[in-house]
Amino acid sequence: MKIWFLTGEFAPDFGGGIGTYVENCAKMFAEAGDDVTVIVRSLGPNKEEMTKEGYRVVRFTQGEGEYYTYLGYDNALAYQYYEVIMNLIDKYGKPDVLEMQEYNAYGQYIIQNKLVLNEKLKDIPLVVHLHTPSFETLKINQFNTYEAPFYWIGEMEKFCIKGADALLCPSQFLADKLQYLTDTPIKVINLPFDIDQEEFDKYKDVNPSSNDKKTFLYFGRTEYRKGVIQMLKGAEKLWKKGLDFKIKIIGGDTKLESKGTFIGEDLKKKYAKYIEEDKLEILGPIPHLELIPHILSANAVIIPSLYENFPNTCIYAMWLGRPVLVSKSGGQAEMVKESGKNGIIFDWDIKDDFENKLEQMINMNDKDAQEMGENAKIRIHDLCNMEKNIQLRREFFEEVIKHKKQMKTEFPFVEEMPKDSYVKTYDGEKDLISVVIPYYNLGKTLPETIESIKQSTYKNYEIIIVNDGSTDEESIEVLKNYENDPEIRIIHIENQGLANARNVGAESAKGEFVAFIDADDKIDKTFYQKSIDILHQYTNVSYVYSWVKYFEGSEAVWPTFNTHIPYLLCANMLAAYAVIRKNDFLNFGKNRIKMEYGMEDYDGWVSLAEHGCLGVSIPELLNLYRVRKDSMSRAFNKKMRIYLYQVSRDGHEKIFEKYAKEVYMLLLTNGQPFYWNNPSTPVFLPSGDSNSQVDDRIYRLEKILNTFPGRVARKMYHVAKKIRDKIK
Repeated sequence: MKIWFLTGEFAPDFGGGIGTYVENCAKMFAEAGDDVTVIVRSLGPNKEEMTKEGYRVVRFTQGEGEYYTYLGYDNALAYQYYEVIMNLIDKYGKPDVLEMQEYNAYGQYIIQNKLVLNEKLKDIPLVVHLHTPSFETLKINQFNTYEAPFYWIGEMEKFCIKGADALLCPSQFLADKLQYLTDTPIKVINLPFDIDQEEFDKYKDVNPSSNDKKTFLYFGRTEYRKGVIQMLKGAEKLWKKGLDFKIKIIGGDTKLESKGTFIGEDLKKKYAKYIEEDKLEILGPIPHLELIPHILSANAVIIPSLYENFPNTCIYAMWLGRPVLVSKSGGQAEMVKESGKNGIIFDWDIKDDFENKLEQMINMNDKDAQEMGENAKIRIHDLCNMEKNIQLRREFFEEVIKHKKQMKTEFPFVEEMPKDSYVKTYDGEKDLISVVIPYYNLGKTLPETIESIKQSTYKNYEIIIVNDGSTDEESIEVLKNYENDPEIRIIHIENQGLANARNVGAESAKGEFVAFIDADDKIDKTFYQKSIDILHQYTNVSYVYSWVKYFEGSEAVWPTFNTHIPYLLCANMLAAYAVIRKNDFLNFGKNRIKMEYGMEDYDGWVSLAEHGCLGVSIPELLNLYRVRKDSMSRAFNKKMRIYLYQVSRDGHEKIFEKYAKEVYMLLLTNGQPFYWNNPSTPVFLPSGDSNSQVDDRIYRLEKILNTFPGRVARKMYHVAKKIRDKIK
């Protein structure tokens, strides 16, 4: 079996539980004779290597590619993963199965491109492994999940879960939490685990007997979600009762965004008295193999998480035969299963339950503790041994591969409203695209537009030019060149604006589908064929569009995204150049004349979404937008935009009422949408704002830097410092 693992973590550049899982899986499949490749970002140069266990590791230098100039960092990294995968397919052929993490949505463009029928990805089963998505962890960690770009990362994690061909999860706890997102059943298979015997033998004589007092170990990040704050509150109650025991904390520090402080540093200050009394010890992170003597010398290990998947800390402790005290809120309780036998389970929702269970463990005699540790070891070896794990995973992969030719018939939008019934049904010739070109005094550019349409690989089309009362003599003359063209119809109307011209063209269309393009723009020759294929595939897709490449007055790129509610209610996500089902447009999406200054297409997208019609983006540069100095959009100003937003909102009460809370939080968090670029990027306020807004800009700059790996952030420091000084 040819198995590829796509991961954001892998030693030595990036550690963590995801990396440990991938390393264990790669090792056990490779040693069983499978062809295994691990694909991971790197801080160093591009590199391929074979490990001693027999699997390939493909490392690519993150941050390379022009898409980093117009996508947010994590989205751009996801696109880079997609490019790497495509190159590997060319080099090694298709894998039998490709597994990726949901965390940070690094697989989103692989999934998106398969869904928009990319031929190379066809028949490759895409498995998403659930490690705990950020849209859940950030919420538990008191972080505002509406802040860009973190909001969009969370929404794309949901998209990856909904768009996957199959889903894996190590704990029933997390599977139950996330099953609401998808009809695809989430298969639960516990994590594989093993420790090199030579490493274990180095510390085989280490035990808790050398402790002056009973010592309870917590190892992991000092993160709010991990329950470390609540753990010390409970421990302090017992210290005040006179119980003499020690808590040892090992792990990296994290920031509590709601307070703007680091948790570990706060704990050191708050509990300084107990640190002086040697009842509390707080250490930094330690490499996982060097944790062995700390685990073995502890009387027990505490996993106090408020929300957890299937923590390696608990596996590690039980594997080494240590008693564990675990919260009910996660897969750690599933590992213990029988409280009092394989460990002790407590419930944060029961008052004083943690303190009572910790006191029970403090008072446990050595014989009972040793027996509990041995039971824990037997239990976890049964759950996570490699032999059992590879059998379960192989059976799962084989079942997924067996159904690889099954394609979704409904596109996995993150959120959509019910589809309304048509007021009227309009006849249309099957598969015919009616290309509508609103035309006003653009004779110089119209020939290029028409030529790009005629170069299309999709030949079943008609062209409708709606002459919106052109007054320029040259433009009127140009139209005469097309009067006898059998593929073109020209409709002459009085000038009433772009919105009316689009509507007139759509109402005159003979086709089942309508496409819009302005008379100064162009399309890629494959755009219509790809759009029709997608519309044929998915019953719930109303229209299809693509990324936009600017030309003439600019070389920029506008990356578009699948139509997303509620983001669309705050800001536009796509250009007007879409291929749409005629019945959907004429019933729900006609451009309103009252949007007289522009944004009429945006208003139409909102109307379509309100009636249950959403669109899909092809992440390729298939639409070409000419940037002209005299274009209508150049006349936009802030007050005009606000007025048009007001007009649009007043016509769509139903959808705004339903998503009022989300719209409120998006705007409250990120400010007015004029300053938004696209949903994947951070928001920067313009210069000249108040001090509070300047402080906010500095904060956002720091947040961006925090999303980069350490070495990259250090390299950027000198640039960031100049920017910060300038802002201040």
